[in-house]
Amino acid sequence: MSELEYTVARKIIRMGNMIVARRNQQIRELGLTAEQADALLFFRKSEGKSAVDLKRHLGISHQAARGIIERLAEKNLLILTVSEEDARYKKVFLTEDGKNLCRKMIKNGTHTGSRLLYGLSEEEKQAFCSTIDLVLKNMGAE
Repeated sequence: MSELEYTVARKIIRMGNMIVARRNQQIRELGLTAEQADALLFFRKSEGKSAVDLKRHLGISHQAARGIIERLAEKNLLILTVSEEDARYKKVFLTEDGKNLCRKMIKNGTHTGSRLLYGLSEEEKQAFCSTIDLVLKNMGAE
């Protein structure tokens, strides 16, 4: 590995750690865990899905998915309804409080993105995004 490759790898790791730390701080300030935040954002885009769908999305056990959903329901962020097709199946929906919290998380994420890209021209932002896509592809991300 060349010195430049090593330096680039270290800077990417540092940048990733800073982004994760900022996200975790913002999520804690909203009274959530990272998994709960990810679940809320999942159900924002996938209303009416179930714990099985969340399990697949997050790559966690069914029991863990159910626990996350139950805790979010206790916080009045999610509501569960029994499926008309299968009474064993519970559909999950965001409450108004859940929708409001999602808006705050998206706003926080937008602020992080703005800070990350501050000082770059539109052309540089596009080039940066394309470079990230290529790097992710090289690393095996889908």
